[in-house]
Amino acid sequence: MNNKVRETFTDTIYEVGKKDKKLCVIVSDISHFRLQKFAKENPDRYYNLGVCENSIVNVAAGIAHLGFIPVVHTFASFLIDKSFEQLKLTFGYNKLPVNLIAIGSGIEYAFHGVTHHSYIDSLLIKSIENSSVFNPGSTYEFDQLFQKAYNNNKINLFRATSNSHEIDLSKHSIEPGKGILYKAGSDLTIVCTSYHLKTAVESISLFESNNINAEIIYLPTIKPLDTELLLKSIKKTSKFIVMEHQSEYGGLYSDISSIILKEKNKNNIQGRSLSLGNKFVHEYGTFLEHNTRLNFSPAGLLSEYNTMSNG
Repeated sequence: MNNKVRETFTDTIYEVGKKDKKLCVIVSDISHFRLQKFAKENPDRYYNLGVCENSIVNVAAGIAHLGFIPVVHTFASFLIDKSFEQLKLTFGYNKLPVNLIAIGSGIEYAFHGVTHHSYIDSLLIKSIENSSVFNPGSTYEFDQLFQKAYNNNKINLFRATSNSHEIDLSKHSIEPGKGILYKAGSDLTIVCTSYHLKTAVESISLFESNNINAEIIYLPTIKPLDTELLLKSIKKTSKFIVMEHQSEYGGLYSDISSIILKEKNKNNIQGRSLSLGNKFVHEYGTFLEHNTRLNFSPAGLLSEYNTMSNG
């Protein structure tokens, strides 16, 4: 089974579109060939507007005004970063629904360089009222999340990864706004999303060899957060590390820290962020090369834990 959401999300769109005639697809000259089946069977609900990212957002808003459910798809850096004002005003302020399917979030498009990176896509969408952000790491997760959330009358961002964590989660229920306790532990909570579940699981043996019992919380949804699950775990272990391909400011680590600070019983809780920090990634290379260079690895997690414990 192909687990790369970037390559398989169109199957879900096609199946949902067969049942719901209100679903319309607007693209910016990307994934056009993967959407041909939908386009040929639904020519009145498919629009390829070319490389005009700001325009596709405004066209989608007009379609939403008519009572349809727009699905808008292109690169995250152009769909979210570049078009944020339109998203904020035409959808957010007017309370219109839209499903944004973005590729290239974080450093996914490492080989294109910084122009195609997007460190703040989820941060921007989270800041808009009535929005949800989903970060699935497999086809199964995307399929479940999209089918359950596409018609929720919100601004939904789906980050469509090309790098699956390759872990079978079919025994777990995937629900919008809910996380997964993937592994129980007592000494440390590792919070991860999308591809980083792979790294977290690979770190288990390294932590065990250092007599550290790590708990893994996996979040397919990063807005709204599963506050109950996160607090229960972090209060138990008193230490947490967040792994994310986002800016350190306004990312998942900031959100979780904010939740903890609002708690009355927060004594002795320590946290660390393994993120993109607050700087551009200037180097070119593959996604995996960037992960190695930026220390997104079991050794990187252990280093963060040791820094926290010795601090």
